Amino acid sequence: MHTKNASYGAAYTLNRTGSFKRRAPFLIGAALLLPMHAQAQTTSPEPTPAAKTEAADIVVTATRIARDGYTAPTPTTVVGQEFVQQRAMVNIGDALNTVPAFRAAVSPNAGGIGNTGAFLADLRGLGSVRTLVLLDRARMPQTIIPGVTTSAGTTDLNVIPTVLIKTSDVVTGGASAAYGSDAVAGVINFQIDDRFVGLKGSAQYSQTRYNDAKDKFATLAYGTKFAGGRGHLVIGGEYNDDGGTAYYNTARAWGREAWGSQTITNRPAGTANTIVGPNGGYFGTATSGGLILTAGALKGLAFVPTASGGVTTTTFSPGLSNMTSSLDFFTPAALAANAAAGINNLNTQQLRPAQIRYNVMGKLTFDVNDNITAYVEPLYSNVKTTGIIIIRRDGAGAGPALNIAKDNAYLAQALTPAQLALVPAGGLSIGYSGQDFGPSVRSIQNELIRVQTGLKGQFGDKWKWDASYLFGQNTSHVAISNTFKTANFRNALDAVSVGGQIVCRNAAAVAAGCVPINILGKANVSAAAASYILGTSTGSGKTGLHDLSANIQGEPFSTWAGPVSIGVGAEYRRESVRLNTDALSQSSGWLTGTGAALPTVSQTVKEAYVETIVPLLRDASFAKKLDFNGAARVTDYSTSGRVTTWKAGLTWEPVDGLLFRSTRSRDIRAPNLIELYTPQTQSLPLPTDPRRGVAAPTNTAGFIVGGNTGLKPEISITQTAGVSWQPSFLRNLRLSVDYYDIRIEGAITSTSTQGVVNNCFIGGTYTGNSWCSLISFANNDPVAGQMTGVRGVTANVASFKTRGLDIQATYRQSLEEIGLHGNLTANMMATHVMSFWSSTDISTLFPNGIDRAGQTGASFGGPAGLPKWLINTSLDYEVGRFGANANIRYVSPSRQNNGLFGPDQAGYDPTLTTSISNNNIPAVAYVDIGMRYSFGADKQYTVFFNINNLFDRDPPLPANGSAYYDLMGRTFKGGARFRF
Repeated sequence: MHTKNASYGAAYTLNRTGSFKRRAPFLIGAALLLPMHAQAQTTSPEPTPAAKTEAADIVVTATRIARDGYTAPTPTTVVGQEFVQQRAMVNIGDALNTVPAFRAAVSPNAGGIGNTGAFLADLRGLGSVRTLVLLDRARMPQTIIPGVTTSAGTTDLNVIPTVLIKTSDVVTGGASAAYGSDAVAGVINFQIDDRFVGLKGSAQYSQTRYNDAKDKFATLAYGTKFAGGRGHLVIGGEYNDDGGTAYYNTARAWGREAWGSQTITNRPAGTANTIVGPNGGYFGTATSGGLILTAGALKGLAFVPTASGGVTTTTFSPGLSNMTSSLDFFTPAALAANAAAGINNLNTQQLRPAQIRYNVMGKLTFDVNDNITAYVEPLYSNVKTTGIIIIRRDGAGAGPALNIAKDNAYLAQALTPAQLALVPAGGLSIGYSGQDFGPSVRSIQNELIRVQTGLKGQFGDKWKWDASYLFGQNTSHVAISNTFKTANFRNALDAVSVGGQIVCRNAAAVAAGCVPINILGKANVSAAAASYILGTSTGSGKTGLHDLSANIQGEPFSTWAGPVSIGVGAEYRRESVRLNTDALSQSSGWLTGTGAALPTVSQTVKEAYVETIVPLLRDASFAKKLDFNGAARVTDYSTSGRVTTWKAGLTWEPVDGLLFRSTRSRDIRAPNLIELYTPQTQSLPLPTDPRRGVAAPTNTAGFIVGGNTGLKPEISITQTAGVSWQPSFLRNLRLSVDYYDIRIEGAITSTSTQGVVNNCFIGGTYTGNSWCSLISFANNDPVAGQMTGVRGVTANVASFKTRGLDIQATYRQSLEEIGLHGNLTANMMATHVMSFWSSTDISTLFPNGIDRAGQTGASFGGPAGLPKWLINTSLDYEVGRFGANANIRYVSPSRQNNGLFGPDQAGYDPTLTTSISNNNIPAVAYVDIGMRYSFGADKQYTVFFNINNLFDRDPPLPANGSAYYDLMGRTFKGGARFRF
């Protein structure tokens, strides 16, 4: 992967022929890390060696204007094909997530129940909706998954075929003026190798040392010229089959220990409010056979099966919370006692869903004449992901406890007469984990079709133009199997004896086919009953994109310092979204459904931009070069109105090899169609009013959740400043340091109606902040007026602030120059997050919010954070036909939750809700290695073997769902590549 910036770090320098002379970084790579000590952390990709470059070889990617020799003011990182191959990566999302500026929060590797298998690019941790994804500088159709609308407005990187990617350019700064909406955190532009000639392919297999995540991958690409060289065709495809991991995390020792982070409501004196430790992933208020929660003599009895197939009760050995917390911490003795009594809870925790995908892409170009070229570029992708969502948890954090009536026919069989006499008239409240039924399983089939066609050409000596039309469509089909029909389950559960026969109590339910079930001790369900209570919820989502664009760029005149470049363009696009779901999902009738339906909604967007590069000075006493880069764009949304974005930047090269750069931009993100048009529904229960002496709300009509057609675009101001250096005494070394500061106002977010009230009334006092605009009061009196409505809808009420440093260093050295053999390449990338703050963290306890920099915990339920340091260091050695590489990925010491305090921190008080038993997450370093051997007359064949997580480092615990730590353990990869 290229982590080098071209022209001293602004955009990577590529040789257009594609032949790279392998000159590699020396052992200085280790020395480069010393000034940052062990606190620095980066996920940096390794650079591909570059050949000697001339001015004509430089391709600038951080701007719409391609101008030889220009050094872009916005830092650009380039991930190349060679990096992907050296690490045997099967998905471009894996490669991008090694760049420290990304947070891999949504990826198959992130773990967590409900993982969709999607790879969503998230620069700076500001959310994937604020990172714009382009393919050959054109947009991709957005992804929408019924029931997972948080993916709306994003692009799943699974659809990009790696075999044809030449480079992936990552512009790590605001770029809306140059590229359009959504580029608040930055832009990713995948460039296709559309001039490839020949045949190439690969096949590989990988699996973990735990014999899971078995991954098969194959690629094939072909390119040829025709019509005397006027035409060119390239086509490529890939197939990937990853078996994922089991539904229960028992293969790994840390999974069997069921580490967790739970709030303890009924804890012994001196115990922190939140506990981190093993044996915390088990239910404290439910069992697979049912646990009696009703106060009285029967409380704490669990139903268990007998050896003869009957049912009896046994005493449940509670955890630390003593049956007051859905997930609890158990002592080993309590676990052993429960197991001996027949009470066994499993830790439902799938680390990676299963996934099958295949992608095919091509590009046909034809030179109509010397000045005009026509092209068409089709892409087809099909990705199927299968993983678990939820297991039944009645009375254990996922719905109320079950009520078993006193005259329930199965209850009479499970209790002794003396016990039955103690059952209250209202029956028993039962905590139930439906492990006998297994988890609900979601299958997502995502199909994408994208076709771009157009013309490009030139006129005069210095003018280029292009015009294109793009059609894109993404269709997602979702099926959630083994999910419960809520009403039917409760009807079947309410079983009574009539004339000696056990039937459902409700006559209407019996007429509709109700068959009674017994869950006590062990689920006893006939095929007819299973058909009645279980089913499959379904849904489909479709997004559409029609995009027309035209651009022209050239050099209309020159100043004393050189030619002035200008680029102008216009774009018109229409975006649409539709969601279809089954009737039971629309009425929230499933335990896990596919959500609300949405008729086709759409918006049109009109855009026009201008960008210019103006040389200000050349060969002056204090400036070898001084250039200005500016851009402005006007965008008109049919839904949210008109908005203007701009960018202004300077690059100053005082002497050869030393470059200072700075840019300031105003960027936007317009609301997506889901945020605008999600149907609004009433929200219950009504929120609690924190004001003393004010009547509680009573009218449900004004309390709603859903979308908001009144949304406006978010506004962001981004400031960057940096320096890159290629010292004259060490020309093979390149260093760069860039500072970024991003501030977003009017950010679009949503929360529950109670969340709106809490954010408005800090410490029970009305603040008048933006959240308060979503609340209405009787007589317009926010002090004493009763709340008459709260809109828990998407709204422009949040703000985000983050700042930090990006650091890159690359060194290449031919060992022949020092009397050895081969080439070495060393590369380091690091991101240091100085602060990461959002207004959603403002509360009574934290009126100024919480800085989440240095937080990587995932199990505490708070807003996600970012590590203070991420470092990725790579070393590659090649001699003759043999090559070897190593990569070290470092994550700095972090906290579980920056809103909590551990025993080693100031502010720790075990009597407070902000206390946690251990808030520390140690530093982690992962080592990956790879070896390759090429053979054949022209080295056209290569065999390779890689090991990820060489030392099998366990993740810091609890880890499931964290974006930064390896959950798979040591993974072996092997395969072969060829190229003719």
